[in-house]
Amino acid sequence: MVRRQELSYMNALASLAVILIHVLSLGISSLTPGTWQSVAVYLPWRLAAFVVPMFLYTGAAKLAMQVWDKPLGFGDYLRYCLRRVRKIYLPYVLWVVIYYLAFWLIHYVRGEVGEFFSYLLIGNLSSPFYYIVIVMQFYLLMPLWRWMVRHLSPFVGMSLSLLVTLLMQQLPALLPFPYYDRIFPTYLLFWTAGLYMGRYYRGVRLLRNGWNLVLAGTGALLCAGLACWQYATGQWVLNLDLIKLCADLLSIFFVQSLCLFLTKAPQKLQSLLERLSQCSFFVYLSHCLFLTLVTAFLQSRGVSSVGPLLAARFAACYTLPFLCYWIYRKVTDRIPPLKGLLG
Repeated sequence: MVRRQELSYMNALASLAVILIHVLSLGISSLTPGTWQSVAVYLPWRLAAFVVPMFLYTGAAKLAMQVWDKPLGFGDYLRYCLRRVRKIYLPYVLWVVIYYLAFWLIHYVRGEVGEFFSYLLIGNLSSPFYYIVIVMQFYLLMPLWRWMVRHLSPFVGMSLSLLVTLLMQQLPALLPFPYYDRIFPTYLLFWTAGLYMGRYYRGVRLLRNGWNLVLAGTGALLCAGLACWQYATGQWVLNLDLIKLCADLLSIFFVQSLCLFLTKAPQKLQSLLERLSQCSFFVYLSHCLFLTLVTAFLQSRGVSSVGPLLAARFAACYTLPFLCYWIYRKVTDRIPPLKGLLG
């Protein structure tokens, strides 16, 4: 498999953006829509809301860069699935255990076996976990994606994926299924875009253009601005899901163009991005634990103002998960069998 720096950099930036989403979520739920404070929180929150689609996009791109022209036997597929379970699902399971024990101590959960396994299956114990439930579905369907990129043109594959994604956006109105956002067809467009990008990666070099960066960034900002205006005024001009779909695609395009430029950045900046990429999965899985515990502690001490809570959440989540990862790496360097267990 060919390694592309820009894909690693995309994951590094996404790990920072996903923290921002969850830090600001308190302001989204607490502030009155239409106030300047709510707009100041909503706009960056909306701009950063593309991170899970981008994680899927980069994961699919890396998958598609593997040599798929050779025959795929059942044994090859089984080994592939076991690697995904070990690298993705096992760390998720261990973090669910850690979160559940911590939440039990602060009385956020009941401490029942059935409740635990329900959280584990659905991925709703904490905000980041639903991504693992989704991406594992995509990984287990690898033979389907292998067939698709070999037999369907990008135009046909992307068109079908867009249709499925748009239909999934209408599912809540047609069928009262509470977990539609945890099944893979909801995100099929982003996965398919990543597959074709990875399969025909030479063409992506066309993204290394300053105008592409400007146009994609402007488009994403306009989409976020429209969503923010609708949120503040309550006047719904366009479906918010449709706006988000456009904004996510433009944002991914913008970040990828930016990261292609960053492959020529000074070495110190590239080293920092590499380190962020290495810890991105660990940080993704762990940061909401610190977020929840810090928020619960402050609220139990009578802190209820949104401003101080947001500041504390910001400070905790942009320091403690990275410190925890550094300690984890020091421990696993001494005890190699523990490497990769937590991401």
